[in-house]
Amino acid sequence: MFCRASGKNNLNIGDLVVASVKFPKEQSHEVSILKRIKYPKNYMFAVYFNSKAGAKLALFSNKGDKSLSVVPLKMGENLDQKFGYFAIGRPSKYPKKFKIHDFHIFGSINCPSSFSKIAAIGWNLRQFFPKKILDEAKKIFENYKISKNEHQISKPFITIDPDDAKDLDDAICIEADKSKNNPGGIVLYVGIADVSFFVETNSIIDIEALKRGNSTYFPDKVIPMLPEDLSNNLCSLKENSPKKAVVVKMHLDHKGYKIKHEFIRGIISVKKNYSYENFEAYLSDCATKKKYSGYKRALNILKESPHLKNRLNLKLAEKKISISSEGYPTNIFEKASLKSNELIEMMMILANLCVSQTLSQSITKYISRYHEKPDKHALKDLNIFMSLNDLTTIREKQVTSNSFNELLKQCKYPEKKKLLSDAVLRILPKAKYSEIDAGHFGLNLPLYCHFTSPIRRYADLTVHRSLAFALKWKMDDLDSMKDHRAICQIINESEKKSVGAERESLDRYSALFMSNHVDDYFDGVVSGASRFCIFIRLKKFPIEGVLLKKDLVFERRKTRSSFNFEKSKTRDKGLFTGDEVRVKLVSTTPYNGSITFSL
Repeated sequence: MFCRASGKNNLNIGDLVVASVKFPKEQSHEVSILKRIKYPKNYMFAVYFNSKAGAKLALFSNKGDKSLSVVPLKMGENLDQKFGYFAIGRPSKYPKKFKIHDFHIFGSINCPSSFSKIAAIGWNLRQFFPKKILDEAKKIFENYKISKNEHQISKPFITIDPDDAKDLDDAICIEADKSKNNPGGIVLYVGIADVSFFVETNSIIDIEALKRGNSTYFPDKVIPMLPEDLSNNLCSLKENSPKKAVVVKMHLDHKGYKIKHEFIRGIISVKKNYSYENFEAYLSDCATKKKYSGYKRALNILKESPHLKNRLNLKLAEKKISISSEGYPTNIFEKASLKSNELIEMMMILANLCVSQTLSQSITKYISRYHEKPDKHALKDLNIFMSLNDLTTIREKQVTSNSFNELLKQCKYPEKKKLLSDAVLRILPKAKYSEIDAGHFGLNLPLYCHFTSPIRRYADLTVHRSLAFALKWKMDDLDSMKDHRAICQIINESEKKSVGAERESLDRYSALFMSNHVDDYFDGVVSGASRFCIFIRLKKFPIEGVLLKKDLVFERRKTRSSFNFEKSKTRDKGLFTGDEVRVKLVSTTPYNGSITFSL
């Protein structure tokens, strides 16, 4: 069946539409989408289960929401474990059950590729680009030719990214500063893809990018902010391919203090694309890897830079999932932070700082990255954890990003250090985008903005435009610039949705991976508690599950993080956050990401 919908706005799997159907002779049916409509309130996004015990609809939340008993559908066995939207109402004959009046099926929970689809639908992410936007991106890609008059920035740039990255925003180059007035100094070049050159303000691609706000990264796929002709091809800084870029050139002295910076717009050619793992050897003590010795020296200087050394450094490892060709998780592990990660992180922070300093000194409006310090109530929660683990508590007046770093240094045991890092992370307010420059607590900087990822974050794209106006690269009328307050509201919400969708997808893949280990025993650590459960983090895998309190008889003490409970013949046994326990995996529910243990 052919769908004629090229003129409509973005449509996603799960959208409800009004359509007309034509039946031309000897041809496939043609469907024309007239408009998208909202689901009525009686529609629910759920999984249909059909068994001898009866039929039910289960929600995707793992917060303990109960399933709804429903009147079985005719031929319901064919819909068993299928998910989608279901319209429900109470039938008069079955007062304790609901009747399904209508449904729209999108897939099966037994297919792991559905996990990201479920997250995208549940968080209302824009999964596909309208044809007119794809056509426009293709047109830009195919028609762009580098002019002979464009400024060539002839430096041996390299990129350092995850090994599976395709949208390469940033490239770097490091040299010794040969000027006489800066002995032992270094010059850093950070080249960022010049996305704003190709994506004009208020163009159809720009409008769609704002609606998305950012790219969303799932274990099995990426939902990009920009069409792939731009994100993975035209703008991506691939090796041996001249690319438009905005370069930040920074002069640092031998102690890491920034002396000056400048911006250059032109063409760069990346000499080599490295993965973090591949470049790590050049920053190690390996005597045979002298090729990038200047980068190793620069790393040591940056670590002591007054702009960087006092930033909050929780050293939280990134959770990664290996996916087989069939789409199933084969391993779950923590990707350790390498020296190459640290080098890129610090150079990007400095580049962002330079941009915010330049823009703050101009009349140009721009979007900043704002991060507040934790309030006294959050600190009280953290101090409970600290006192239970014999660590020094912290006063509200003492709170700085570096004071948290000092707390982490006190913690000698790796497992408790992870818990402390998580505890600090939980009490921190979420960083947000703001039209007011109010500083960044976590980075210990008085002003900050995002500039280094314009392919995957709309905030960075707007900052590029603001910089181009401030430096007179473009002469747009300031009145034509978009309302930054409205943009901030949109992209803050988009960021929240992406983080939630990514987390849920990871949880589902984790539960599917652990489904092969039911009845196995694991060593774990008590990582916290809520009203209904005690959280257990495993040592073998970076996975967290729960001990349900309904299966335990327990008594809450004065502190939030300690519990007494009894189960069967087990008595007088206490659990505290940070305690080591041995647990048995009782069950997993991959479609909602829940993992349940017993003692």
